[in-house]
Amino acid sequence: MSSAWKKLKTADLQKFLSHCAKDADVYVPYKNDGKWEFSEYAAEKEVNFPANIIDVSVKPLFFPKRRPIAEYHEGEQWNLTPVQLPDRPRVIMGVRACDVSGLLYVDKVFLDGPHKDTVYEAERKRTTIIGMVCDEMGPHCHCTDRGLAPDNTDGMDGVIVRVKNGYLLRALTDKGEHLLADTLLKETKEKPAKQTWPKDKFPIATPDEFMQMYNDSIWHELSDICLTCGACTYECPTCVCFLVSDERYGGRGERVTVWDSCQLTSYARMAGGHNTRKTPASRVRNRTLDKFAYSHKRYGRISCTGCGRCVMVCPINRSFPDVAAVLTERVREKQKGKKRTQTKVQGG
Repeated sequence: MSSAWKKLKTADLQKFLSHCAKDADVYVPYKNDGKWEFSEYAAEKEVNFPANIIDVSVKPLFFPKRRPIAEYHEGEQWNLTPVQLPDRPRVIMGVRACDVSGLLYVDKVFLDGPHKDTVYEAERKRTTIIGMVCDEMGPHCHCTDRGLAPDNTDGMDGVIVRVKNGYLLRALTDKGEHLLADTLLKETKEKPAKQTWPKDKFPIATPDEFMQMYNDSIWHELSDICLTCGACTYECPTCVCFLVSDERYGGRGERVTVWDSCQLTSYARMAGGHNTRKTPASRVRNRTLDKFAYSHKRYGRISCTGCGRCVMVCPINRSFPDVAAVLTERVREKQKGKKRTQTKVQGG
């Protein structure tokens, strides 16, 4: 479904959010310590939506860094009890198209397989997502090179567009229709202006072409200064690797999942100390191919959404999208039979 556009005056935004917060947990972007991130709405704090990407993705609200999944008591055998699933309605407002696309990918991992992640499923079911069209693309944004656009609404329950003197809102699902039935929103004939978004910043080869580069020596050049610190994976909206551990305190215990990263040396270490990815080159190769080839083979789409956060957090300013673009250039060289040239990748 897709309903008519409604307008909300700028002066009524706080009142509308307060109305929503009566029956649901409401999350909006706030700037904390210089970074935009989603936090629970507080009536005393003014809400201002940034022009484009939220620095911290929406993923942690569905799949936190540390997430309890079961509880147990010491001294009792076989007493592992799953945590109570969250069911209070929740509204997240201002989510951008790249983040919603990321959630749709995570859905494929946690919900579409033979074993559903019930905690993640509960978070998805209780949440209404009101997305927002970006005013402009940021310096590192390249969603248009990944089959998206800042005005893409797939996966949203409703969408917001900033206009003069207010916001235009439109329901896209029944959940969105229910939320946007507030009397503060007035039907209007006004429509968002159509925009043309820049593209072709980071062109990439096909998944099959990337796989043909598996044994190429280029990976050593691409990883020459990479610290394989894992920062890019922790900020990525589609990285879902995790560890499971048991934590005990005061006779009680929790089984939790915690984020892991394929860029860490310990990630592929097995019993006896054997490690299939000892070198930075092998780890950079795994991350690159996972985003642009492995994910496509498993789930029918690449897992990079073009958000650019991996560039924003890299301590050596290494551009991961640029790595993919350089690799694509090498693919084209090999196809044309050109002589091998030294690779130059932004960074440092």
